[in-house]
Amino acid sequence: MQRSVDWLLAARSQANCLARPVDEAGPGGVADVVRRTGGLQAQTWRGAAYAVRARSTVTTFADVTRAQETDRSVVRGWFMRGTLQLVATEHAGPLLGLLGPKLIKDTERRYGELGLTPSIRAEAADVIEEHLLANGPTGRSALADVLVQAGLIASAKGQQVYALIRHTGLLGRLCYGPGHDKDETWVAVRDWLGKPLVLDGDLEALARRYLTAYGPATVRDFATWSGLPAPPARKALQAVAAKSFDVDGVEFSSVDDLPGTRDLRLLGEFDAYLLGYADRRHALADEHRRHIHPGGGMLRPAIVAGGRVVGSWKHADLSYELFDQAGDPDGLAAELDDVDRFAG
Repeated sequence: MQRSVDWLLAARSQANCLARPVDEAGPGGVADVVRRTGGLQAQTWRGAAYAVRARSTVTTFADVTRAQETDRSVVRGWFMRGTLQLVATEHAGPLLGLLGPKLIKDTERRYGELGLTPSIRAEAADVIEEHLLANGPTGRSALADVLVQAGLIASAKGQQVYALIRHTGLLGRLCYGPGHDKDETWVAVRDWLGKPLVLDGDLEALARRYLTAYGPATVRDFATWSGLPAPPARKALQAVAAKSFDVDGVEFSSVDDLPGTRDLRLLGEFDAYLLGYADRRHALADEHRRHIHPGGGMLRPAIVAGGRVVGSWKHADLSYELFDQAGDPDGLAAELDDVDRFAG
C-alpha cells in the first residue's frame, strides 16, 4: 500500500503515544507510558520525565520519581544502544539478556584503553554488588573508593569508575537507585527489586514492542533503536510485521494500519520519538536540524505537530521558536499550560 510522508509521521506519532492515550494518575500512569513506548531515553531525568508528560494527561514530575524509587515498576539503566533508558521492570531482564552481551563486546576496545581486563571487570562486579547489598544506595565517589581499596583501580578519578559501574549494570547486577543527576545512586538489583533479573529475552517480542510503539518502521530503524545487528533484526521484524507500506519507494512495516494523530506536543530533551529511527529527515527537516540536534550527542526540546518538528522550546522559561509559522498553532497554549501543571 502506498502512503504519504504526512501519513507516516502521523501514524508514528500515534504509535508513540503522542495522542496522550494514558489517563491514569500516579506511578501507574508512568509505568503504562514506559511499557507502551518500549522504554524512554533517560540520559537526563528531566528528559525521561517530560517524555512521560507528552504521552499522558494527569501524571506529574513527582510521579515519575515515585514510579522508579517507590513502586519500582520502572528501572533506569543501560539498555537499547547501551544508553541510559527508563524501562518497565518486567522488561529489564529480557532486554539485558538480548542486548547485554553485544553491548559488552562492543565496549571491549574502550575497556582495553582503560586497562580494564576481563578479570578486573569480573572482580569489580562482585565487589560493587557486595558493597551495594551491604550498604544500600551508593553514589559514584563512594563506589570509586571501594574499587580503589579493593586494588582494582589506582585512582578514584577518571573514567574507569563509571565504566565498571556500567559494566556491572550490563550484567544485570545493579541499576540506578534514589536520586538523580548530581545526587544519583546505584543499587543492587536483587535487593532493590527483591530478586535477580532473569536474562532471557525473546527477540520477536522485542520486535513486536518496537513496531507497536514506533511503526511504521524499517529494519534499519529497528536495528538502530535496539543496537542489534541487521540480520537478526530483519528476521525478527519480518516475523512480527502484519502490514507493509510504501512511502517514497521505501518499505515500512507495522503491526497495524493507524489513522494517525496530528496533535501538537512539546517534547523534552532526548525524546524517544526522535531517537526511535535511523533516519530523522522525515520528521526533522535539514534546514532546522541544528536547532534540535546541534551535535555533541545533544537532542534539544522540540515542538512536534503531526509527527513533524515545527519548532523548539526551552524548559527554563517556556520560551519557544516556531520554524515556519507566523502565528501560534492550535494546541500550543494548552501544551505550555500542561508543562506548568506537570512540573507542579
